Amino acid sequence: MNQKHLSTTALAKRLHKEARELFVLLADGAWIVKVDNRWHLTEKGKFEGGIYIEHPKYGEYIAWPETIQQHAIWGGLPEAPLTATTLGQKFNQPARFVNHLLAELGWIHKAVKGWHLSEQGKALGGQQKESDKTGIPFVTWPETLLDHPALKEDINALKSMPSALEHCALDGHILASDAERLIDNWLYLAGIPHSVNRRLPVAEVYRANFYLPSCNVFLEFWGGSQDAGAIKRKLERAEVYKRNQLALIEIEESELGALDEILARRLLKFGVAVY
Repeated sequence: MNQKHLSTTALAKRLHKEARELFVLLADGAWIVKVDNRWHLTEKGKFEGGIYIEHPKYGEYIAWPETIQQHAIWGGLPEAPLTATTLGQKFNQPARFVNHLLAELGWIHKAVKGWHLSEQGKALGGQQKESDKTGIPFVTWPETLLDHPALKEDINALKSMPSALEHCALDGHILASDAERLIDNWLYLAGIPHSVNRRLPVAEVYRANFYLPSCNVFLEFWGGSQDAGAIKRKLERAEVYKRNQLALIEIEESELGALDEILARRLLKFGVAVY
């Protein structure tokens, strides 16, 4: 009895995966090879049941027997579709940061609650979804999104140490240290307006690391230096804030590893909720 064959694209749909992901996996497994911008079967691919089929409209293409769906090779497929949470786990970043990055790139846009897919995001393989429990919209992505140059550049900017003397944040602010750049990126991706190196409204010439105009709060990062001069300057600046009754959020170097939790909690005390 003749067995039905499926194109690689049709096979991808059966497996609930992206066609591009199957092509990559089959090429890595030496089942197919690309020559002159066309896919060709290797001897391995033919051994696994791959054949050529001629379509009257689309021409020749590779097809696979339906039984190939049970092959162990598909265990190497990525775990797509990926949510903002799973993307965040891969990037070691909070899910909301991932969503803000995707929105900045124009691939999604904010809903009243949740996120909606844009046309650009749809072209990249994004799928609009809705929570069964809450009805809140969200978007899922194919594994191929991880290789997009624009997203990789932004993620690297969040994670990597800059090689230049100046520390440039995602929003273009130039900071004095990588720690301050980390804080600036956090504020930017949390959607919190902020200025840097802002002069305090006092007679003395003091400048804060950050100023948050929406809640009239200053933010200072205290470096980890323990020399007498650094400690003295820190105490003097802290006294200026106290004496002039200026709202202040302080971040110590030891807290940078838990910045997402710590800064969100301290902002909440000033009426700023981070979602």
